[in-house]
Amino acid sequence: MAERIETPRRSRDARPVARRRGRFGIRRAVGRGGFQWRWISGLIVLLLTGTGIFIFTSPMFYVHQAEVGGVRYVPAEEVFTAAEIAELHVLWVDPDEVAKRVAASPSLESAQVFVGWPARVVILVQEREPALIWEQGGQRYWVDVNGNLMLMRRELPGLLRIVNEGEAIPFHCPGPGCTEENTVTIDLAVVQGAQQLKTLRSNIDVLYYDPVRGLSYQDGRGWRGYFGTGTDMNLKLVVYETLVDDLMARGIQPVYIDVSNPDAPFYRAAR
Repeated sequence: MAERIETPRRSRDARPVARRRGRFGIRRAVGRGGFQWRWISGLIVLLLTGTGIFIFTSPMFYVHQAEVGGVRYVPAEEVFTAAEIAELHVLWVDPDEVAKRVAASPSLESAQVFVGWPARVVILVQEREPALIWEQGGQRYWVDVNGNLMLMRRELPGLLRIVNEGEAIPFHCPGPGCTEENTVTIDLAVVQGAQQLKTLRSNIDVLYYDPVRGLSYQDGRGWRGYFGTGTDMNLKLVVYETLVDDLMARGIQPVYIDVSNPDAPFYRAAR
């Protein structure tokens, strides 16, 4: 008798195990990774927000002082005040703009500004070196070699003093130190003439300025000598001494001798 062989039927609910595992496994992996990235992103946002709040609210990022270098005459506090950065956040400090404000001082030739964290500001300046003292209406000022007038900070030994006997300052603009229309610089012919006279006559401590006759000094022999301005003081002194010798030989005591024009010197004798 023949035997029946029956093939077992697959249950309708039965599904491939491998496919089910693969599908469910992928879903679980994606869900867990998204949660992790959202958590990390949130932490980053919180960290950046907290850092920003700290930077913009903490006093350590606001400028309370500056390191000032290169000063000998100008007080460091004056440079810091001119910078206009007190209590300013370090992020708003523009080095170029600060340097321009500082260098605008008549006493300074140039300025450099460096900014660092958390609120470090370094200001390096180059001062104008006083070459003369200009006295005007009882007030004294320093003058550099380019004729720039600046505040006299203290007494310096050896500086030649020029007393202006006129009402106006003999200024020249534009000039080597005159960068703006309202800047006043002493005429270089006056500055250079005074320096040359001091070099040739080291005993001269005070010169006088007259708008017509220029520079003069009180000769120790009892008269005033006028020398004009410019850099030909060597020639004028030769003419001056020659005329003095002639007057002394003739027994003439002058009140003044004028060699501002060395080609046409003249004098006035005492009565």
